Amino acid sequence: MLARPGAETTELGTGRASAKLILFGEHVVLYGRPAISLPVPSLPVTARARRCEGPVVIESASLDVGGRATAPARSTGTAVPRLAVTAVCEHLGRPDDGLFVTVDSGIPAGRGFGSSAASSAAIIEAVAALEGRKLDGDTMFELVQRAESLAHGKASGVDARTVISAGGPLWFRDGAATPLPVAAGSVLPVLLVADTGVYGSTREAVATVRAALEALGKFGETLLERAGAITAAAAVDLATGRFAELGPKMIAAHAILARLGVSCPEIETLIDAALEAEALGAKLSGGGLGGCVIALAADHEAAIRVRDALLAAGAVRCHTVEFLSAGGGSV
Repeated sequence: MLARPGAETTELGTGRASAKLILFGEHVVLYGRPAISLPVPSLPVTARARRCEGPVVIESASLDVGGRATAPARSTGTAVPRLAVTAVCEHLGRPDDGLFVTVDSGIPAGRGFGSSAASSAAIIEAVAALEGRKLDGDTMFELVQRAESLAHGKASGVDARTVISAGGPLWFRDGAATPLPVAAGSVLPVLLVADTGVYGSTREAVATVRAALEALGKFGETLLERAGAITAAAAVDLATGRFAELGPKMIAAHAILARLGVSCPEIETLIDAALEAEALGAKLSGGGLGGCVIALAADHEAAIRVRDALLAAGAVRCHTVEFLSAGGGSV
């Protein structure tokens, strides 16, 4: 057990957030096209903040902060949690020191689950709570987005909006997020999330797509328009209960992402396995170059079959996500 900093107080501020998934619109959302995302409360992160003497200390067994990390306040090379502390301290007008923050995250990093945005949100809420402040949704978004942009370069805002949302799908465009209706029915599809086990760098993926679009010229613009149309049509499918129609759209959306260079052999292997197991559709989710694959199963019985195929094909683990509650678990 690591020694704690001296003169730590017992006063505590707590913050919570959850993972996110992108159903449609990865990368193209950075170019003005829409995206559809889901919060995943079954993968939570909790942060606790106390006052202490000396520089900021962040301790976590689950985040990439080196176990326990201290860092200069304005160093963009440090982990996202440190950037989140700076953002909220500046907003609150308090010194950017004298804090001991612990982070407990159940979100795998670099897998497209928005782990950095969720940890930022939890930390920002915890530090604000310690100062007796409750931040509104827009302020939370702005502060999380500030940390995300410093860490990853250009950030769409999808992660920042989704990890602090109450639940259910969100329609995202031009920085604004609105709840997306989902038709209730006797049988809802099941979304499986298969972890490739490969760490995906968002910054690298964003740069890869930018280079691909520049190289493709006018055809790149065509791909962006096609991706936007797929997302818009998927929103209609969700609202009208045409869930089976989502499958082909997932396949088409993934083909565009692969053309933009953010797929990889591990992703393709899992997608092939899911489709061979009769998933309605499958695609990468998040930045790509690793991370996760999402597959849509018609019902829970089909989900078990697809889950087994994904694990047999090399998935490290599988999660399930419900469309209406955005809850989840293991099949």
